[in-house]
Amino acid sequence: MGTLRDDVDLTEFAALRGAERQQLEALQSAGKVGAHYVSPARRTTFVEVIATDEEQVLATLGTLPFARFFDADVYPTAPEN
Repeated sequence: MGTLRDDVDLTEFAALRGAERQQLEALQSAGKVGAHYVSPARRTTFVEVIATDEEQVLATLGTLPFARFFDADVYPTAPEN
């Protein structure tokens, strides 16, 4: 999960929307990202990152153009049995 920082330049943010979408698609094709949801009302995005540890998660998120606009909060999950 990532929460949009209060000091974000929304014009700059909007200008990177296409690049963000393109990178998300590339990461999904590579099997590094699954689901992606946005909650504009809460200024929050949810990205399912497929990785073995938090370091890999942060590295994957760091490749996204929007990464610099969000404070990431990583929630490890376990598969259901």
